[in-house]
Amino acid sequence: MARIAVLGSGLVGSFVATELARKHTVSLFDPDKLALERVAQHAPTVELHSERFSSAKQLAGCDLALNCLPGSAGHTALTRIIDAGVDCVDISFTERDPRVLDSAAREVGTTVIPDAGIAPGFSNLLAAELAELAPQQLKIFVGGLPLRRDLPWEYAAPFSPTDVVAEYERPARLKRGGRAVTEPALSDCRPFQLGPGLVPKLPDGIALEAFLTDGLRSLLELPIPEMVEYTLRYPGHATLFMELRDSGALAGEARNATLASLFEAWKLQPGESEFTHLQVLSTLDDGSQRGWLVHDNGADGWSSMARTTGLTACAFAEQLLAGYLMGPGVLMPEACPGALPAVREYLQSRGVTVERVA
Repeated sequence: MARIAVLGSGLVGSFVATELARKHTVSLFDPDKLALERVAQHAPTVELHSERFSSAKQLAGCDLALNCLPGSAGHTALTRIIDAGVDCVDISFTERDPRVLDSAAREVGTTVIPDAGIAPGFSNLLAAELAELAPQQLKIFVGGLPLRRDLPWEYAAPFSPTDVVAEYERPARLKRGGRAVTEPALSDCRPFQLGPGLVPKLPDGIALEAFLTDGLRSLLELPIPEMVEYTLRYPGHATLFMELRDSGALAGEARNATLASLFEAWKLQPGESEFTHLQVLSTLDDGSQRGWLVHDNGADGWSSMARTTGLTACAFAEQLLAGYLMGPGVLMPEACPGALPAVREYLQSRGVTVERVA
């Protein structure tokens, strides 16, 4: 049994704290008392701290920290975790590359595994395995969506809405012809068909759209000439956001009011039906495809995004605690040898679909 600090009790952080409390001593830090009370209903053994994480001293006696804060706060928190000399699994996906902290982590002997959610995270492990086939192309498709399709957005944010907007505004990094390039987020919008039988309430599948977003980061260093990541939404979502952006509603003094309106419209209701879908597909020299499919519809009152992201982070945490992932330094998921089978089995044991596709 280890002593673990979980930072942030949002949709994912709450699940992570509950999951890890099954076998470890967990402390949860968040100033949101209502969120902490909801965790207490699921996991009464979790030690609740209604305070922001602001000092390395708060991690005294901890063996591991799980950074589940929004991206805007993630880098500062990660710096403090390293200052405390505590190993960390990080799912905040900060805009700053976490590898800039590699030297600091090495100096104090800590191991940090950043980008350790469903995508990036599990997608990195799957992409690294497919890279061994020397493919010419790799495409990642990922998204979490509600079954409730309220106009105009037909969307509910399963993680920090601030991070969703950042994803829509930040240029997407990808590879063309072996070179890393950037293209506007939301561009290259194309149809995507969710197959039959994955979502019980959608037995025939459903038509979605896929558009460019910035999720590859360290995966751009894999030896694959063509690489791209797409986010999945219901058709028309990308156009609607671009129209909002082009209207000036996200600029200047109007921005805060617009964001507040979006966050209210995108609120995921407790217990509502939704799903998370991930495909990592590679194309080989002969034109054949190899890949992976990951899918979840939520369970036990937890959203699918909380489960798929949180279970991946918990699997990395268990591997780190068991000594299977060795630092020190910042280890990107794809640089964790042998992690794929353990993470895959962990997700499957909790009911997440993980299967190969040809």
